[in-house]
Amino acid sequence: MVKNIFTELFYMIWEIYWGLALGFILSSLVRAFISTETISSRLGKNNLKAIALSTFFGAISSSCSYAAASMARTLKLKGSTWPNAVTFMAASTNLVFEIFIVIVTLLGWAFFGAEVAGGLLFIIISASLIAWFYPKKVKDDGDKHLEHTGHAPGGHEHDHGAHHHHTGNSFGKKLATASGHFYMDVMMVGKDILIGVVIASVLMAVVPLTFWNTLFLTNNHGLPHFVVLLWNILMGVFIAIISFVCSVGNLVIATVFWHGGISFGGVVAYILADLVTIPMLAVYRRYYGTKTMLALLLFLAVSIIIASLLVDVSFDVMGWIPKHPKTGFMAMHDAIKLNYETILNIIFIPASIIYFFWGRKQSNMSM
Repeated sequence: MVKNIFTELFYMIWEIYWGLALGFILSSLVRAFISTETISSRLGKNNLKAIALSTFFGAISSSCSYAAASMARTLKLKGSTWPNAVTFMAASTNLVFEIFIVIVTLLGWAFFGAEVAGGLLFIIISASLIAWFYPKKVKDDGDKHLEHTGHAPGGHEHDHGAHHHHTGNSFGKKLATASGHFYMDVMMVGKDILIGVVIASVLMAVVPLTFWNTLFLTNNHGLPHFVVLLWNILMGVFIAIISFVCSVGNLVIATVFWHGGISFGGVVAYILADLVTIPMLAVYRRYYGTKTMLALLLFLAVSIIIASLLVDVSFDVMGWIPKHPKTGFMAMHDAIKLNYETILNIIFIPASIIYFFWGRKQSNMSM
């Protein structure tokens, strides 16, 4: 059993490493060459243009959930509205390079389409609900808490990516800044990814299919299809909340759920719900206070459930939902072969290590 766990772990890391490295490198480069100040100054109104800009900026940002929350806090301090700040977080954790690469690698193109559609629906629904129904008392309480924690003496919190203030605008200095962003991303989200990969490896090697069939109602049990679908989506969100795994780390666990028989919409809900995990809720509470944290949990969870239902139903109507794998575990390679995956890992493993340590040097110099 232990051998099976380590085998699953090795091949899963081999499957996703190049994609993660490429995604994080691209993300760091984009963020270093685009000014945050220019974007944040345009997010003070609730309109389609501001939502679109928040989505775009989030999509070219880091996929780290904690970094997304920190940047959203910065946008709020600089005058962004709540819908735009939440839109940034949703786009940053669902519409970025590395998320797409890993989803295609582990789950296939149907889930890539579902992630894009679900992410956009999540943004539209959550932004609309917050703009229309967010209680003014909660909003004022969150703003006061944010202003206090953002400017209190000795209480200043460093925003992710704000450590790299190089003078000048030369290409070399911006590239150095990008390496610093890469280092910070890996340090912040690397643990979550590793935890997710280890948990997924253990689940694939140890947990029998009958457990997933019972937990996620993969058999109808005489219940209407919509009831089964809704239950799986609710369970996907609930497990995401208590799993403590954020960002890309939940994708590998979502793969286990899919191979275990959970419905398409349930997997989508689990993937989208990385903004409502217990660690993320703790971040919201620290930034904005308890009332805002509870309000965000409610609005985000409802938006995720609705978006997942719409994605599942629409993909089912169009015949785009793929068939479940016949096995309860990922079909890993029996041996490493000379293919595109091996070539990309040969390139990106040493490149990412060099880039990481260069970024650490830049970060230490800035500190």
